[in-house]
Amino acid sequence: MHQLTRPSTPVPNAAGVSRRRTGRRLAAAVTVGGLALGALLLAGGTASAKSEVMVTVSTHSLRVGQSVRVTGTGGEDSARYTYLCVDSRTGSGSWHTVSCNSVPYRPATATVRATRRGTEQFRARLLVRRYVGGPLVLDRVSAATTVLIH
Repeated sequence: MHQLTRPSTPVPNAAGVSRRRTGRRLAAAVTVGGLALGALLLAGGTASAKSEVMVTVSTHSLRVGQSVRVTGTGGEDSARYTYLCVDSRTGSGSWHTVSCNSVPYRPATATVRATRRGTEQFRARLLVRRYVGGPLVLDRVSAATTVLIH
């Protein structure tokens, strides 16, 4: 009978075992670090609707008779259509609509002429329509910005 012999494998020494353990630990640490980084990236990019609105003016100070350009910008990711309006008020009076855009996703702009001294405040309103033919709903209102009229 012929007996099969297996090739002899070298007996590992202590240094070889230590290097393999260190390599395994390093590989495990890199894997865990990669998984943690991936989880952080996914957590930062979760699906959530973002909504913002703001108003900007061409100048914060002007004289009676001069004009200021007011622009309202913003949007809502989850809305089908968004519309913007720009409002103004003199002193601490009530808000009045100056301009609204008639085309969705466009900024609302207005040129307002100063007629008397004091302060004039402007704000933007974001109106959204969630589905075709649905009602326009107020989503949010920007912070007011003030223009001083000399």
